[in-house]
Amino acid sequence: MNPTLHVIADTSGSMKEMGKIHLQRNLCRYASQLKTLNLVYSNLDMLFFQWSAEVARIRPDDDGDIPPLTARGPSDLGALADFLREARGEGRALRALVLSDGNFSKADADGLAQKLGSLPGLRLLAVAIGADADLVRLDKIASNGRCYLAEDIAAAVSDAAFGLEGRVSAPASASQIIFFASGRGGE
Repeated sequence: MNPTLHVIADTSGSMKEMGKIHLQRNLCRYASQLKTLNLVYSNLDMLFFQWSAEVARIRPDDDGDIPPLTARGPSDLGALADFLREARGEGRALRALVLSDGNFSKADADGLAQKLGSLPGLRLLAVAIGADADLVRLDKIASNGRCYLAEDIAAAVSDAAFGLEGRVSAPASASQIIFFASGRGGE
């Protein structure tokens, strides 16, 4: 069974600003093209969704292109949490990548992180969209504790689909980097 990655584009009203909605579409296009450009992604199934007040499937055009997205309404993190819980199903792992500007309240981000933290088998990563993206809030909702910049979409797709579980943390010292690079850190 091929791994599946759920790519969820924030289409709330704040995405109208600064061309963010167009960047969303282009990032989804790029992600979908990775399957044909790199053998690493050839067995990866990608499903695309748009999310504002609810989460809905994006159906690619007949030629496989992502259709234009429309930004409107609020971003409902409760609807996102419900969708992720339902998509995960019973005992299945779920790999998801959220593309967003993080324009939601701190309380909502904390609530989502708390709800999803108790959901085993979920790997949720975030990609920051726009110069005004709230990196702190996006870090908060990400399973690994960090968000990716839009230009790092290939790394985000790879990490979301194939990466290790757990939060990412910086090494405490240069000697720790050397220790792990030497191969002794995995023992």
